[in-house]
Amino acid sequence: MKALIAALVLVVALGGLTACGSAAGPPASAPSELDPTDGPAVVIPTPSPEPVTLTAGKAEVGGTEADVVRFKDRIVYRFEADENKPSKVNCTGDCLVIWPPLLTDGTPVKLTGVDPALVGTVHRADGLIQVTLAGWPLYLYKQDQSPTDTKGEGVGGNWSVVRPDGKPVISK
Repeated sequence: MKALIAALVLVVALGGLTACGSAAGPPASAPSELDPTDGPAVVIPTPSPEPVTLTAGKAEVGGTEADVVRFKDRIVYRFEADENKPSKVNCTGDCLVIWPPLLTDGTPVKLTGVDPALVGTVHRADGLIQVTLAGWPLYLYKQDQSPTDTKGEGVGGNWSVVRPDGKPVISK
């Protein structure tokens, strides 16, 4: 039993170091939230709200070329456990370390190849505003580093690369 507890403490500590030690993390002025469900004093980094531009383009997803949505030349995802009618964010706490939300500063979202009628926002429990597509809150995947990366597709059976109509590229 002691070995199991020690292993769990090590995993949590290493996860905290990984989340906090990245040079690519949010700026020091970015807001954070304290998630009481994660145990003692786990600070969850949250990206700063900013102007958002969504563009449609081609990418290879699951071995097939598909139309996808990008933000800052990175693939955009939706979380299948979120809700779209009405929009509701269920990726909270430590989920946000791996899946940064697309947070808007309130300026109109700029679009190229995406239907403006499908783009909206949802107010998160932390008071920030997240961009939605067809009602689905939008995210990036921290492990995607290049414009061709789609490493988040299918993670945990809950994450989907998003098409310009808001639907997943690969149906679940």
